[in-house]
Amino acid sequence: MNAPMASGAGVYFDGVTSTRHEVLVVLKQASLQISSHDGQALSEWPYNELEELSAPDNLLRLGRLNSTILERLEISDKAFGAEIDARAALVDRTGALQRRQRLSVIAWSIGATTSLLLVAWFGVPAIAERLTPLLPAAVERKLGDAVDMQIRGMLDPRH
Repeated sequence: MNAPMASGAGVYFDGVTSTRHEVLVVLKQASLQISSHDGQALSEWPYNELEELSAPDNLLRLGRLNSTILERLEISDKAFGAEIDARAALVDRTGALQRRQRLSVIAWSIGATTSLLLVAWFGVPAIAERLTPLLPAAVERKLGDAVDMQIRGMLDPRH
């Protein structure tokens, strides 16, 4: 079994300039440290503030959760990306979080559709039953005539 990787290469964008910085990323106990190759610390991100950003499948792109600075870090080494994934709760390279979110959306959609069908099946007739006695006969006749004309127009083979 391979020992966990403690450091790896990455590309860092500081969010202030568009400059691409080749960096060394060191995994510490509670955070990852981003340093230039000469050893100068550029930034340190706690694991609980890391979020995975949209990226191609072969790249792990990270940002800081709720940060006003648009800095990001890109890791192309899959093994090193897996080490970061294991330490950061909001980074999920396996796709399990997305699958759970997708299932949640499907479940809520089914629930909403069911509730709409129940309202249409039981609610509309109940409302109509209560409102019918309140509707004057003249209005009911006009409404019936309008619906009759529409249905006859739809069923007329000449149109």
